[in-house]
Amino acid sequence: MLGKLTLVYTEKHKLHRDPEGMHPESPWRVEEVLKAVRESELAGNVVFAEPPNPNYSSVLLAHEEEYVEWIRKECAKGFHYVDPDTYVNEYTCDLSASFAEASRLAALEALRGAVTVVLARPGGHHAGLRGRAMGAPTLGFCIFDYASVAALELVKRGYRAAVLDFDAHHGNGTQEILWNEPMALHVDIHQWRIYPGTGWVTDIGGSRAEGSKINVPLMRGASDGEYAWVLENIVKPAIEAFKPEVIVVFAGFDAHVEDPLTGLAATENTFALYGYYLRELLEKGKASGAVVILGGGYGSGLVKGFTHFAKALLGLAEPPQVPPKPPGAHIESAVPVVMKKLRALIEKLQS
Repeated sequence: MLGKLTLVYTEKHKLHRDPEGMHPESPWRVEEVLKAVRESELAGNVVFAEPPNPNYSSVLLAHEEEYVEWIRKECAKGFHYVDPDTYVNEYTCDLSASFAEASRLAALEALRGAVTVVLARPGGHHAGLRGRAMGAPTLGFCIFDYASVAALELVKRGYRAAVLDFDAHHGNGTQEILWNEPMALHVDIHQWRIYPGTGWVTDIGGSRAEGSKINVPLMRGASDGEYAWVLENIVKPAIEAFKPEVIVVFAGFDAHVEDPLTGLAATENTFALYGYYLRELLEKGKASGAVVILGGGYGSGLVKGFTHFAKALLGLAEPPQVPPKPPGAHIESAVPVVMKKLRALIEKLQS
């Protein structure tokens, strides 16, 4: 039986801000989510926790020391942009390192059955080993990759982790960091041909980990039907085969039709479907616990998507009925290939 969700939140996140209030990654995002939680039936089903103190040892699980030292020096300079997309100030690095440590500890708690939602700011999944990942022009609002930190803490201890990323932007940082790690499955559902421009179906992992990286690049306008198809034909079979101890979800809600920065057309039904699936996994004992890390979402769809996801995860709403719609030949033809590679990898891990 799934108990209450732990929501990791701190008022300190407001310190990471653009003083002119022009940047889309701003404090209102978390504050509106928090307000919606407190004003709904979710309020009685969550407990709040402060993130721990910053721990740069956790950050170094995912990032090279040279990058960490560089970004800390940049943060120490105060507010400025380190690239055309990404700003920092004197609070940014410690705040991000605090959420990295929260994600690491949440992964360990998940082994004991916990489900934790980390309301993290700034973002995470575009930050790679050395910062900008896979040739991306910028850090994409991100500083440290929380999902990779959580996954690698588990791998370090001999456990399998599955990272499910349904943010509308490809998690290029996560892919780069986990590329050669066979004990970490990474399924990434994103819009093709928007920032960072990576994550094609042929990206399936390094030579030691082929099949453990599954990219699902949806075309502009993809909606609930395509997400339902991906869930049934890719996400469920991959996780069923891989059998991870813990699920790490990078939960971006910018695939919502009302998001101003993307071109997908998902509604609240998509996020309810994925929340219900996570609940189902946990209730059936197919994963010990889960870590959910807040990703993107820059319009009204963020709050709608988050609340529907959380209610479905908690069993406060019935799963919506969404007829699956094939997402395109480029994805459909890739599924048998990558699943064959994944099964071969699992056989190696078991031998």
